[in-house]
Amino acid sequence: MKLNIQNFGFAVDTLTRFEEKIFKNEPFVRWGESNLFVDFLYDLLDFSPIHNAAVRAKVDNATGTGYEVDYRINTKETINDVLKQIFFELIVTGNVFLEIIWKNDRSEGIAGFHVIPSKFMRCHKPLEDGGDVTKYLYSKDWANYKKKNVGMIEFVSFDPKNYTDRQIVHLKSYQPGYLYYGSPTYLSVVNDIRLNHEITVFNLAQMINGGSPSLWVHFNQNAPDSQIEQETILRNIEDRYVGSNNAGRVIVSYGEASEKPDITQIGTSISQGFYAEVFELVQKQILSGHQIVDGSLLGLPNPGGFTSSADQLDTAYKLFMNTSIKPLQNFVTREIEPLIQLIYPNEQINLVIAQNQIV
Repeated sequence: MKLNIQNFGFAVDTLTRFEEKIFKNEPFVRWGESNLFVDFLYDLLDFSPIHNAAVRAKVDNATGTGYEVDYRINTKETINDVLKQIFFELIVTGNVFLEIIWKNDRSEGIAGFHVIPSKFMRCHKPLEDGGDVTKYLYSKDWANYKKKNVGMIEFVSFDPKNYTDRQIVHLKSYQPGYLYYGSPTYLSVVNDIRLNHEITVFNLAQMINGGSPSLWVHFNQNAPDSQIEQETILRNIEDRYVGSNNAGRVIVSYGEASEKPDITQIGTSISQGFYAEVFELVQKQILSGHQIVDGSLLGLPNPGGFTSSADQLDTAYKLFMNTSIKPLQNFVTREIEPLIQLIYPNEQINLVIAQNQIV
C-alpha cells in the first residue's frame, strides 16, 4: 500500500537581520529584500504590547519635557514640536531623514528643516560598490514607485555650499554589517516580538474554535489524480474543523479502500503552563533588546507583582536613563546642533533637554 500524506505550512520563517540589496535596474539601495523592511518595523508596534510600551517609554523619556531653549526650525514648527518625531523615527527604524529648507536667497543660508518619515526615503545607489551615499530618493509609495502618479524625487546629501539641489541630512544608528541604513537596537529580538503576537493570536483562535486539537484525516481510498482536487479537499476540511484563524493543523492521507474515512484527533504535547513560561521569557527578551532593566518602568508587573522597592525602582530608572536614553539624547543633540547653528549663525546655541522625573 502506498501512503500519500499532505500538510500545510509547517515551515517557519525567522528574521535576525535585513538585507541591503542593489540591482542594476534600480537606482536605490533596497531596504530589505522586498524594499519594504521599514514598513515591517512600523508594523511591529502593533504586534506586541510589550514592544509598543518599550518604544513609547524610550521616546517619552528621550524627549523629556523638551529642549530648555525652543528654537524655531521652520515657519510652522519649533525643535520641540518635532523632537518626539525625531526620537520615534530613530528608535523604531534606526534612521532619521531631515529635509533642509533654504532661504529665498540660498546664499544667505538655511531657513530650517523638517522631518520626513523614514518609510518614504531610500538611499540612492552609490557610484561604486561600498561607496558613500551622496543622493537620496523619496516616494510616497515604494510598492508602486514605477507608476506615473507615484514616481520618485531625488535629493542630495546636505552641502551648505550647494545652492541648487534639494538636500537631506541622514541620521542613522550605526550597526556593523550595514553600509547604507541604520539599524534599530531591538533588531535582535524581532522574533520575540513576533512570538509575543503569535501567542495571543493562537490563544484567541483556540478559544474561537473551541480549543479544537489538530486532526489526521485518513481516506481509505486512492488519492485523487488531480493535485487541485487534493488541495480543495484539504481546504474544505480545514474550513470545517480548523476555522479561519488556523488554530490547529490538518493532515490528510490516502490509502486502501474502505467504507468511511478515519478521523483521528492529535493531542498536543505542550504541557500546562507552557505558554505562560514562554510569554515570561518573551517579555524578558524584548525588554533586554530595548535595554530596559525592569519592566516596572513600563508599568509591567513582576511575576509576583510590584515587589520593587522605591530604591530599586529609582536605581533601575537611573540605569535605564544612563544606558539607553542619554546616549540617544546625546546623539540627536550632536547631529542637529550644527543645523540650528546655521539657522541662527549669530547666536550661542544651547541645546539641553529637560529630563523627566521619576515619581
